[in-house]
Amino acid sequence: MELGLVTDTASDLSPQVAQEMAIGLVPIYVKFAGARYKDWQELSPDALYQAMRQGAEPVTEPPSVEDFLEVYERHLQVYDRLLSIHVSGELSKTVERAQEAAQRLAPNRIRVLDSRMVSAGLGAMVLRAAEMLKEGREETEIVLEMDRLSRSSLYFSVADLSHLARNGRLPRFGEVVGNLLGLRPLLRIEKGHIRLLRVVREGGVPEALAGLVAREFGRRSVRVSIAHSDATPEWVNGLKAALEREVRLERGRVTRSGATITANVGLGALAVHAYALE
Repeated sequence: MELGLVTDTASDLSPQVAQEMAIGLVPIYVKFAGARYKDWQELSPDALYQAMRQGAEPVTEPPSVEDFLEVYERHLQVYDRLLSIHVSGELSKTVERAQEAAQRLAPNRIRVLDSRMVSAGLGAMVLRAAEMLKEGREETEIVLEMDRLSRSSLYFSVADLSHLARNGRLPRFGEVVGNLLGLRPLLRIEKGHIRLLRVVREGGVPEALAGLVAREFGRRSVRVSIAHSDATPEWVNGLKAALEREVRLERGRVTRSGATITANVGLGALAVHAYALE
């Protein structure tokens, strides 16, 4: 087989999905209570949520160059070339480690891409690449599609902005806005950066997220991915129902956010990624 795919656990693709799709998965690390775990592999989302409910304050750490080398070496025994697609370089040093490993091992056989995305957005891009490979598309065509999807839309809301502010992902003023009683911030991943859009009533978050997708895509058919870090079933189902009302859904999926995301946004976050096929 000519081309293989590799990504990292910030994609929120479970090891089971990655294995089924033959996607190499490099783990990002999460640390708390004096221990270090491989996201999704040694620490499930449910175990992390439970620890955080009990007061844990996890921090994340990018994979090492050696982590990438191990995955690359294994996959290059099967594939002639690798396309390695990773979390936004504006939010993590993961893509830098991938580039260093590729240069060290086989620079002519490994192409590393900065997705400028995270979570449901990164996962959607990798699944789209896998779909195109299955259709027999050429590498250059897949790379062009990845570039297009790197400008797609990921909207999300968090319970408060203290986690993002603490980790340097937003200015400190955002923490105050995010903690206003009864309000929730709406945010967007834009060119790899997190942008604060506005605040809405807490109960109106699912409708507001669906409305953002609807305003961007109109009546075009879209694919959507919902991700959440222990959000209530009412919110997840409310977002699904609102999307079904507001947009033309061509395909949809729901995933839980692993440690890479949850450590930086906190519990109760809800996100939706959307893109249209050209």
